[in-house]
Amino acid sequence: MYPLNDKTYDTLKHIAIYVIPAIATFVGVVGCAVGWEYTAIAETCIGATGSLIASCIGMSVRAYEQAKRDEYEGGE
Repeated sequence: MYPLNDKTYDTLKHIAIYVIPAIATFVGVVGCAVGWEYTAIAETCIGATGSLIASCIGMSVRAYEQAKRDEYEGGE
């Protein structure tokens, strides 16, 4: 897996940390308030999407750190 560039990483991190949890909260509160039958399913799907993005970011960070270690060790 190739590391993400800084702009992509920052954007995805922002989405995973702030946007997706806010959307899940909004859907949960409004869905319960209006009696939407599929509120729990929607919250679960939104949360799973956030987890997927966070996992992909984590894999990219590890790939980036490994590439830097390899570059450093190869430079000696």
